[in-house]
Amino acid sequence: MAHLTSFTVENFKRFEHFEMQNIGQFNLIVGDNNVGKTSVLEALLVDENSDIVQARFLKVLTEFRNLQKITEPYWHFFINRATLLTERLPTKFTLGQTEGTTIIATGPIESGYKWFVNGEHTNVLSLENTVKMKYNGVFRYDGTNSVHVPLVPFAQAYSNVLANIYSAYFQRDEGKDAELMKTLAIMIPQIKKIDVDNATSTDAVLYIGQHGQRSTMPLAMMGDGTIRLVRIAFELELHKGKRLMIDEIDAGLHFSHLRNFWRKIILGATLNDIQIFATSHNWECLEVFKEVLEEPEMLAFQDKARCFTLIDSPVTKRVEAVCSTFEQFETAIENGTELRGGAVV
Repeated sequence: MAHLTSFTVENFKRFEHFEMQNIGQFNLIVGDNNVGKTSVLEALLVDENSDIVQARFLKVLTEFRNLQKITEPYWHFFINRATLLTERLPTKFTLGQTEGTTIIATGPIESGYKWFVNGEHTNVLSLENTVKMKYNGVFRYDGTNSVHVPLVPFAQAYSNVLANIYSAYFQRDEGKDAELMKTLAIMIPQIKKIDVDNATSTDAVLYIGQHGQRSTMPLAMMGDGTIRLVRIAFELELHKGKRLMIDEIDAGLHFSHLRNFWRKIILGATLNDIQIFATSHNWECLEVFKEVLEEPEMLAFQDKARCFTLIDSPVTKRVEAVCSTFEQFETAIENGTELRGGAVV
C-alpha cells in the first residue's frame, strides 16, 4: 500500500467534510480537546477490503473502548452520526497516493455497507461474519486477536494480547522474529531476546531479556514507556509498508524521555517503510518533534515531516486541517506562534 499524499473523508463521525493535503511520512496532528484528532486516526483505518474495516471498527469499540455489547444504532452512530438522522448520508473516503487516487464510498447504513472502490461495487459490508455475532439487535465481537488494528490507542498499558501476537506471528517464524528484533533493537537498544512464558500465569506472559541482566523480566513489570515502545515495535512489524496511527503519542512519558521516543519511532518507521500519523495536544511534544529533526543524523527526515493543526472554524462550520512543512512549523515554534489550534474566526 503506497503512502498517502492526501486524504478526504465525508460524513464520518463529526466530519461532514474533512481533508488533509500535502501529507508526509511523519505526521503530527495537533489541536484543541474534542476537535476530532482521534476521529481522524479512526478514519485512516479505512481499507479497500470492507471486512477489514468492519473488524477494525468493532475492535476499536470493544477492545479500545471496552464496549462488549453494541446496539445497532450505536454502531451506526460510531461510523456516521448522520445515519441517525433523516438524511442517511453516505460516507466516502478519498485516498490520494503518488500513483493515483482511490475513492472508497459506502451507501447509507441500512442493510449493510455498500462498498465501492473507484466507482465499482466490490462487496457488501455484511452485518454477519466469522468474528462478529449479532443477536436481538446487539453486536458482540469475537476474535479480538485475529484482527490487528494499525492504531495505538491512548495510554494503553500491558495486556496479554502482546504475548499472543508474539506467539502467533513471530515466535515460530525465524525470519519474522529476526525482523522484529531489528525493530526492537531501535526501540530498546539493550534488548537481547524476547520470550513467552505460559507456565507462571493463566495468561501468556511476555518476557524481555536485556544485555547486562542475568535473567529475563516480564514486560508488564517494566515502565510504561518501554511497554509502549514494544507495542509500537509489534505494530510496525505487522503493518510494514502501510500506515500506523498513534493516539496521544506522548501519553505517560516524562518530558526527559520524549526526545528519545520520537527518534526511535522515526527510525523504526523508516526501517519498516511505515507512514506515521500521531496526535498530541501538548506544546512540548511538538517542540521536541522539531528538535529531534534538527539533530545532524536526522536532517534527512525533515522534508518528510508535517504538522497538521486542526481548527474548528466557525466560518466554514467544519474542522479544517492546516498543514505546516518542517520549515514552517520550525519557524512558528521559534517565534512562539501557537500551532495547537482551537476555534478561530
